Amino acid sequence: MDKIELFNRLAVVVRPAFSDFQPITTLEIPLAETGLDSMDALTYSIYLDDIYGVSNDVSKDWTFLTPKDMFDLYEAHATKHPATVEEAMENVQ
Repeated sequence: MDKIELFNRLAVVVRPAFSDFQPITTLEIPLAETGLDSMDALTYSIYLDDIYGVSNDVSKDWTFLTPKDMFDLYEAHATKHPATVEEAMENVQ
């Protein structure tokens, strides 16, 4: 699955009025430079909890520095493994 595409598509859902959003091109970008604020990041993690089947207890205290950090944690604790971005976004409203 293309994690950059998933990050970008989910960012638009998390912050639909995100007019200054510039899609990321690398997973190594600092989260602080993505334009997502702390509330956006919380909402983002709730979606990823569902997408990857990860308990909120696992993700709630993690401090992510980059999208790569975030995806590494979710993949390490995943109980669901979406094969495509479309599959991952299937239940995202």
